[in-house]
Amino acid sequence: SLLFFLTLSLTVFSQENFDSNKCSEFIDLGKVKESNEDFSTFDPLKSTLKDVEIVMLGEQSHGEGTAYETKIKLIKYLHQEMGFDLLVFESGIYSCNKAWENIKKGDDVRTSLANSLFYLWSTTKQFKPLVKYIDENKNSEHPLIISGFDSQLTGRLSENNLVLDLKKFILKKDKSILESKEWKNLETSLQYVLKYELKKYDKKQAIKDTTFINTLITKTNSNDSITQFWHQVLKSTKYCISDSKLKTNFRDKQMAENLIWIKEQNPNKKIICWGATSHFLYNSSEIKMIGFPYNVVDNYYGKQPMMGQYLKEKYKFKIFTIGFIAYQGEFGLTRKHKIKPAKENSLEYLIGKSSFENCFLNLNQCNSGRLISRPLGNKYMKNNISNVMDGVIFNRNMERSRLDRNFFIKIFPDNKWIKPEVEVKE
Repeated sequence: SLLFFLTLSLTVFSQENFDSNKCSEFIDLGKVKESNEDFSTFDPLKSTLKDVEIVMLGEQSHGEGTAYETKIKLIKYLHQEMGFDLLVFESGIYSCNKAWENIKKGDDVRTSLANSLFYLWSTTKQFKPLVKYIDENKNSEHPLIISGFDSQLTGRLSENNLVLDLKKFILKKDKSILESKEWKNLETSLQYVLKYELKKYDKKQAIKDTTFINTLITKTNSNDSITQFWHQVLKSTKYCISDSKLKTNFRDKQMAENLIWIKEQNPNKKIICWGATSHFLYNSSEIKMIGFPYNVVDNYYGKQPMMGQYLKEKYKFKIFTIGFIAYQGEFGLTRKHKIKPAKENSLEYLIGKSSFENCFLNLNQCNSGRLISRPLGNKYMKNNISNVMDGVIFNRNMERSRLDRNFFIKIFPDNKWIKPEVEVKE
């Protein structure tokens, strides 16, 4: 079927200015449901990713269950066969670090991740196989280590432990800082941010807090790894405050800096990143969404570089960004949205003519020309996908992500909007 598809592509793709002669690099990813671990067709990935040290696994909208399943299968392969052993999430740098510390001490893996990662991954049913895999490997010679690159303060671990742990760090450096008025004000401000009570947080105080954080970094400076970790956390916190209260947009730049710092701390480790394609792509000013209101998003992409841009400039061929597209299906965690069957002038339609259920295409070997595609929010863009990412994964039928309601309630018992699952008796 692969040969048939490539022969077909010579005629069909060329009609759309698709350089099909170079488009032989389709890799069949097989089945992805039910924790499938058949990697028999995966070996061409070894040459594609031969010199790569960072693989970025994106997703369209945080609501694609089949994309999660595909990512988990790929993560297992990259970990088992290619020596990638650091998995870094688009979640808080502090909380993910704390979660991994707790996991190493014996805390429950699923609960630790749910208390650190964004719930839209960690409390879904499709995420459970990854939890199981991390759990099975945590005490091995090659565990899959968890970290986070986000500047935002995510999860209950941040809410309950960040200020306490920061105090312990400062106490060892200069306890007089903790007696200052500036520290007491920052402590109050952090509670507003951590509890999403931003209306109580005064803008003028936010400006003072960001200045004080700079002072904190200067006063506690030294080259040891613990100090450097806390300085990354403090910088992230500063930009989180600024973005939340002062309407700045430092997040992508700081996420890139956090990942660079993580890589520098682990120079011999290969990294997998899990997050949104919108953060991972590069050349973002080229993005041209089709139709209102989605085309308004172009202004956002045009104004500033995404995280992936900073990283591509630094790491060049050593980083490989992968987006996701779907032929048809559904997406959305709490609300169902339809993905209509792909339009004829789209990349999804042309790959859909093959027999692949799930496959990978190396866009570095392939110019998609004028084909439209849906890697961002499952909405069409008309720019060349080959210019904004290195590879793309095609899922024929996208199933939406499913909340594990009872587990969500266990983690967030005070929530008012998620009700328990009702067991249907035969």
